[in-house]
Amino acid sequence: MDSHTHLNAADAGGPDLVEVPTAPPDEQAAASSLESPLVHSRPSAVGALLAGTTLLRIGTSGAAVAVGFDLVDMFGGRPSGLILGFVGASQAVPEMVFAPILARFADRFGRRLFLIGGPLFSVIGALMLTTANAPGHIVVARLVEGVGAACFIPTALGTIAAATTHNRRVRANASGAFEAANLAGYAGGFVVGPFAYHWLHHGAFLVLAALYMAAAVVCAALVPYVPPLPVSPLSRVMKAITGPGPIRSFLPAWVACFALLGAYAAHLPALLRRAQVPGQTLLHHFDERVVSAILVTWIALLLVGIALWTPWIPRIGAVRIMRRAAPGAWLIAAALLALNHTPPAWAPLFLPVLIIGVLVLAGFGPAAVTYLAECSETFAADRAALMAFYTVALAGGGAIGSLLGGVAVRFGYLDGLVLFGLGLSVFAYVALTPVLRYERAMLSRVDSPPAPAPVG
Repeated sequence: MDSHTHLNAADAGGPDLVEVPTAPPDEQAAASSLESPLVHSRPSAVGALLAGTTLLRIGTSGAAVAVGFDLVDMFGGRPSGLILGFVGASQAVPEMVFAPILARFADRFGRRLFLIGGPLFSVIGALMLTTANAPGHIVVARLVEGVGAACFIPTALGTIAAATTHNRRVRANASGAFEAANLAGYAGGFVVGPFAYHWLHHGAFLVLAALYMAAAVVCAALVPYVPPLPVSPLSRVMKAITGPGPIRSFLPAWVACFALLGAYAAHLPALLRRAQVPGQTLLHHFDERVVSAILVTWIALLLVGIALWTPWIPRIGAVRIMRRAAPGAWLIAAALLALNHTPPAWAPLFLPVLIIGVLVLAGFGPAAVTYLAECSETFAADRAALMAFYTVALAGGGAIGSLLGGVAVRFGYLDGLVLFGLGLSVFAYVALTPVLRYERAMLSRVDSPPAPAPVG
């Protein structure tokens, strides 16, 4: 993909190829020169960004789980799925809305400022959660946390893309590591959130505030300063994103994948914790620590899957990896439905199917990050703005999954959540068809010999 992201198939895969807008060569050269300190200090800079991402995600996911438990206690063990969904979306919505705007400012005024300021803003949100005693108060605090994530995540992705420019193997490894850092953060949040809430209740949010602060300190110490970059006109960048081309054709599938993640993240912990529901084995009012162990095991399997898939991304291609990974969600859905409607003694029959499904699905994330990073090569000075669409997909998908997942939970509890996730995965698989068609058109264009010059 890196060698031909400047081309596009009309109507997402049609036979006629047209140019996608790119930054002028002089702006590209100037941006590459200004970003050279990142390339020279790549190991420490990328390591700091990965550590900061992990710490930030521990904070956001830990807060999400702790808030879910808080709402369970607040409503006497039977919280409304719609309230859970609305509160869950309150962090994702500002992350989605503000990510492109703040990423644009990061490219224009200096990315390091936003890498440090984003976690500090999240500290304020976590401190607000310590005094929240009603759903409305929680929503306001989570909105503030979402703005902090909108500052940090796209800027970190743009900085990683800059540090790994023109090196497919290193970029694939860094993309896999970034997705692993995200998941490790979720896993850490699924440990810190439940255990801290179990022992400290609202004091848990002070622990999460300290983690946000640590992310800011790490980035301040290890990410080199890059001056403000010669950004392209916003209209040109938006045309490359929203016009027919590789990014627009890819976003529906990515949003669906993150909606699946958001639905499970927002509702599964509370479902496992809630009072028993007749006919659904997995709804058993589990202890917070048991819920934590289940979620961490799930994330650990995803990390193993990422490690297995990442070396294959440069060889097979990001789009093909995503298409092969999506059916993993079908195995997960089948296994969860079986586990939810059979006695616990039958679990050994279905757990292997669940494990295989998680390992297969794990390939989608790193391949998607690699794909978007390759697209960013056409606007080197605007990498953060382009990579903001990772956050738009993550937060927008998370909000959709949280809200619509709440409706599914209201009508079917865990069964409703699983069927909703199955529908999203089928949509993602189908939505990748135009992206795959686009890639095939590009390969055909590259491999085809040039037409002979006319005679006479």
